[in-house]
Amino acid sequence: AMLVFLGGFSSATSMVIVAAIALATMVSNHIVMPFWLYLRRSRQAVSGDVRSILLLSRRISIAAILALGYGYFRFTGGTGALASIGLIAFTGVAQILPALIGGLFWRGATRKGAIAGLCAGFFLWVYTLFLPSFGGAWLMSADVLVYGPFHIEMLRPRALFGVLDMDPLVHALIWSMGVNTLLFLVVSMVTFPTPLERLQGVQFVNVFQHSSGQGQRSSMSVATDDLLVVAQRILGSERALALFRDAALKQGKEGGLPDPTRDFVEQLERQMAGTVGAATAHAMIGQITDGATLSVEDLIAVADETAQIMEHTVQLEAKSQELAQTAQKLQHANEKLTELSIQKDGFLSQISHELRTPMTSIRAFAEILREGGSLTEDQARKYSSIILEESIRLTRLLDEILDLSVLENGQVVLKRDHGKLSELVDRAIAATSSYDNERPLKIIRDLPSEDIDLVTDLDRLSQVFINLVSNTRKYCDVAVPELEIAVRRLGDLVKMDFRDNGSGIAEKHREIVFEKFSRLSDASSAGSAGLGLAISREIMRNLGGKIEFVPGDGRTLFRVIFPIELAENSGKPMV
Repeated sequence: AMLVFLGGFSSATSMVIVAAIALATMVSNHIVMPFWLYLRRSRQAVSGDVRSILLLSRRISIAAILALGYGYFRFTGGTGALASIGLIAFTGVAQILPALIGGLFWRGATRKGAIAGLCAGFFLWVYTLFLPSFGGAWLMSADVLVYGPFHIEMLRPRALFGVLDMDPLVHALIWSMGVNTLLFLVVSMVTFPTPLERLQGVQFVNVFQHSSGQGQRSSMSVATDDLLVVAQRILGSERALALFRDAALKQGKEGGLPDPTRDFVEQLERQMAGTVGAATAHAMIGQITDGATLSVEDLIAVADETAQIMEHTVQLEAKSQELAQTAQKLQHANEKLTELSIQKDGFLSQISHELRTPMTSIRAFAEILREGGSLTEDQARKYSSIILEESIRLTRLLDEILDLSVLENGQVVLKRDHGKLSELVDRAIAATSSYDNERPLKIIRDLPSEDIDLVTDLDRLSQVFINLVSNTRKYCDVAVPELEIAVRRLGDLVKMDFRDNGSGIAEKHREIVFEKFSRLSDASSAGSAGLGLAISREIMRNLGGKIEFVPGDGRTLFRVIFPIELAENSGKPMV
């Protein structure tokens, strides 16, 4: 019995020792040493012996591994079989498999996808298998195992989303590996690999295309003394010197150091890998053999900085163009506002003049009539007529101002009357015929096309026609002015073109021709305050139509479009 106990005890002890040493070696070679070299990457070539750091890291790792093993034993009560514990650990380690296979065979795999998959997989492994293995003794209570967190049965660790009657190990493996793989694929497809990831992907996926030969066997651009210093730090002085002497003898040298050929460097790296691991050995040799050259990360960093500078330059150019366009628009708006301000000042001056002139005449002739004296009956009748005409002129001017205000505020009341379009045109022509004695106007019409029945505010529409005909009489700059009125029916709409034979409107006036302060020429000579087109625009807006200036062959063309029947909800502008 004693021999059986001693045999079992020695077997268990040796297994613990071997496992602890193996795990400590992996931790020191693949975690501690690479991290230490990264922190001291700028001065590791002149630092002292790294074996002390290596031994210290392994001793600490052994102590930590034993402590973790003992802690697991205490929390689980030591009832779990060794095989089941190994399967739990195997399921956790298997979470690396999707990212590992993806990195070897898929160039589209990304770092973000691997991290997302690993985090999700390890979380599900801990939740569905590792914590439940404690049997409710640590972190996860027995109530959570039975009813789920917050009594949500769909989240029970061993029956996730209602999956029942499945071995806990298989259940955890399917959920953790499935979610891990899915997230790895999805995140990798929605994210774009960085330049370094693309380069590494090419190297790994097409590994056989990049390792078909051993390359040139001539001496490398590195000093053998530097290799000896690194070897002594890792292997020890005696072992490193023995290795270098054997290599020198193989190269035919009786004494001294060997030439740093590729075969010798690879042999040295393999010897160092047995002590510090392949990754650390390759990194340390690479720092010496390639230390004078730029790394891939450095080149990518330079390329990224250049790309950022170019991107900032493009953005600055775009901003500059945008600011230039904005400045141009502001300048154009300022010029328009300045012109409108000038027009407004002129309008106020003209209104004052127009109001003062009739008032002065009315006052003067009224005083003459009041004094009486030796006035004859004809003179009295003449002065009374002048007072009447000036009063009518003053009333008309005030009516125009009030009319425009009412139209702009939308307070106008429209009437729905029946009438012929041709009669409205006749009325407009007759209303402006008083100018024929001063300046006759030839009007060209197509009477059949004007035979259209209208249901609208005939007075307001006639007012627009009167303004357009009157403007032609006043502003057309030819000896014999002509006005062509063309009518065309477009379904429920009527389109009318008023085209004269003059030289047209100057380009600088076209944008403000409908402003209420604008005048096509000097207002005093035209006898107008510049309100006609502004009033016409508001009338057409209230009638549900529009009036617009159409640039063409150099002549003046105003186009009026309006509905045949005025809608009940009139007053909405036409698009």
